[in-house]
Amino acid sequence: MGDTTIAIPVTGLRERKKRETRDTIARVALELFDRQGFQHTTIPEIAAAAMVSPRTVSSYFPVKEDLAFADTAEAFARLGARLDAREPGETTADALRAWITTQLPEWDAREDELRVQRRVVAANEALVSHEQYLQAEGQKLIASSIARDLGGSPDDLESRMAAAATMATFDVLGAHRDAEHAAGRDIGTDERHRAEALELLDRALTFVGAGIRALQAAT
Repeated sequence: MGDTTIAIPVTGLRERKKRETRDTIARVALELFDRQGFQHTTIPEIAAAAMVSPRTVSSYFPVKEDLAFADTAEAFARLGARLDAREPGETTADALRAWITTQLPEWDAREDELRVQRRVVAANEALVSHEQYLQAEGQKLIASSIARDLGGSPDDLESRMAAAATMATFDVLGAHRDAEHAAGRDIGTDERHRAEALELLDRALTFVGAGIRALQAAT
């Protein structure tokens, strides 16, 4: 019988282990923030709960506030890639709608976690401020994409105004999810919820997309 040893991709295993460690740190941090408050939770406590060293926590999350927004940078990267890859004639609003549609199943599956996150953030001014900073970064990303639509600069008033209106779409979806949860609906499995969320999304982005096209026609 020949040699049946299977070559294991070490790099893949290493990256998966790093991802698992990062996810564990973020999960236990959010649990501790929810239980005892953001301000009263220390990095050593998070490290102990995650069974890693404080240095490991800081290596993954150099800023403590980032522990409450563990997936934001990755989400921005995915959104940026989708905006960069849009087809000719596809506006930023069109691409954003397509991207959000692909994200909804993941957001639904993580609804309990996201609800805890919203509660933790709302309870702490530092986290509210950090969230506003991250939203501003997301708005800059969208403004850059809209500037491409308009053939202008991300600093142009039109690009910044359209980006601000686009960012409001996330507020629309968040408010809808919170209302559904308050009504006792299981939005993680409710197809009606997803259909209503997409309808709201379409209405919001139709407004934004029409504005972008009107600006394109005026240039």
